[in-house]
Amino acid sequence: MECDAAVVLIFRDDGRFLLIKRADQKGDPWSGHMALPGGHREVNESCETTAVREAQEEVGITPTNLSYLGMYSPHNREMRVAVFVGHTTSPQVKIDGEVDKWFWVHPSELKEEKDHFVYQSYIIWGMTYRILKDFLSARQRSSHQVQAVDQSSLKE
Repeated sequence: MECDAAVVLIFRDDGRFLLIKRADQKGDPWSGHMALPGGHREVNESCETTAVREAQEEVGITPTNLSYLGMYSPHNREMRVAVFVGHTTSPQVKIDGEVDKWFWVHPSELKEEKDHFVYQSYIIWGMTYRILKDFLSARQRSSHQVQAVDQSSLKE
């Protein structure tokens, strides 16, 4: 798999996922945006290794049980971003200079509007919105399919 960058959607056992607010930095096209931990791939590094390294650097978490979600691209530049879903048992977050704030968010706390989510007073839009929307929609569909199978096996 080839990518230019990678991000990871990190979940805890209680169903909350980690969302960050990027620090305001001159020259960063995503400065101040809500995002998932991640960043650019280094030479000879796999996309999965990039996702883990960036999570370690930005939030001090080493996600486990990574699974590939898909390839995304921000609308403001040509870039292939590999997206992974991972897990952590630690609620501890240690941010670096690239991150201004962090939040453990339960999906039920997201309010969906026309083309973005709102969490507290923060707007989650663009590629991060598309990733979250796709993942949460797929999870909801999967949950309904399991329920349908369980219900169909009931005897009258």
